[in-house]
Amino acid sequence: MSSNLTLSANKNKQLQSPNLDSESPAPGTAKNSAPSPCRIGPDATPDVGQLTREPAAAGAPAAPRARPRTRDLRIDSLRGLMLAEIALVHTGCPLGRFSNEMFGRVPAAAGFVFLSGLVAGAVYSRAADEGCAALVRRCVRRCAYIQAYHLAAFVPLLAVLLIAPRANEHFGFAVGQDVHDLLRALGYFAVWAYQPKYFDVLPMYALFVLCMPLALWALRSGRGNLMLLVIFALWGAAQAGLGSRAPGAEPFGLFHGAFNPLAWQFVFFSGLYCGYWYLYRGRPVVTPQPLLVALCALVCIAGFTMRWELVPWPASFAHGAWLASKADYGAAYLVNVLAFVYLIYALAWRLPRVFCWPAFAFLGRHSIQVFSFHLLVVYLVAPLRWRAEAHGPLAYDALGLMVVASLFLPAACHARWRALRARRERQQAARTAQAQCA
Repeated sequence: MSSNLTLSANKNKQLQSPNLDSESPAPGTAKNSAPSPCRIGPDATPDVGQLTREPAAAGAPAAPRARPRTRDLRIDSLRGLMLAEIALVHTGCPLGRFSNEMFGRVPAAAGFVFLSGLVAGAVYSRAADEGCAALVRRCVRRCAYIQAYHLAAFVPLLAVLLIAPRANEHFGFAVGQDVHDLLRALGYFAVWAYQPKYFDVLPMYALFVLCMPLALWALRSGRGNLMLLVIFALWGAAQAGLGSRAPGAEPFGLFHGAFNPLAWQFVFFSGLYCGYWYLYRGRPVVTPQPLLVALCALVCIAGFTMRWELVPWPASFAHGAWLASKADYGAAYLVNVLAFVYLIYALAWRLPRVFCWPAFAFLGRHSIQVFSFHLLVVYLVAPLRWRAEAHGPLAYDALGLMVVASLFLPAACHARWRALRARRERQQAARTAQAQCA
């Protein structure tokens, strides 16, 4: 009987689908891929996803199939670092202003979006193994999940305005004091037609998730190069003005936020491409080469001098200009981010333990919860910003660090909730097995 119980419980565990927030799969173990010694300790429960191959018919390619793997602490650590930096930047303290694009035209938002695509390339490729319909259902559920947290961060702020309308002097929402105005704003917000400051990342992320089935279909059918061509063409169209928001435009309108989705989709889907090949298929897209490392280092140095204005650059490279527009992810951002990602990849390849930071990894394992919570906190502490600034930069930086420290609260709550849910599922599996054996 105990053997049957164990087999039933293990089978039930393997059927659970992994969560994008809580999973950063390790790279595959292909011949040319680097080992990943950084693993999460006691909670490193194996998940399904590493490439194995089934016997194929003569002349037919082997189909990928999932097998257990452990998490990659480096990916979780980098995601957590991006979340902490985003919160610090949004607080507006001197430390946040200094860390904003500190290494060049490399914003933390780009790192967060790229890493989200990287993990999605592995996680949802495994969902695609179950068929197109299963993948579409998974993506729709994920979009609804993101939307729920998007609303959960905004609704409390509207409640604050309902109780204390003067708080809008700090919030800056395009709403009146009437209840009908607040409900109207909520309605537009729910359909992504109103995106206040900082509330534009999650809708864009949800939109990319809805488009993932088509991208994964292209990758799995051997049309990866076509996918890259399409996302590059869309990025080029954005540089020509498609999807751009005119200065002073009406705040109400589909995706009238600070980011042009047609441009920023390149960040997400390039990460998806890398995640599919490297994390799911176990084949590095590129390998560290000395010449390429040197070239990318020169690009990053150029971006550093551009960001801090250490040398004169043409006006088109000024911040917000055509080639350096963060909203439209201009060419300066595109090239600088790709070069920086390659350097980080090369360094993580050679020195993997350098990027193992347990505290940041804890945040990275609960990215949606942490990100939505930071939106709420940044707005709630807005009335305190001028007071902290009046007491000097150290007090303002202390406020920013307190905001970063608060991010561990939603991560801890979500981790506790997941642990309780896992225990209930194990108990249910045990009871089911006992009933079958009775």
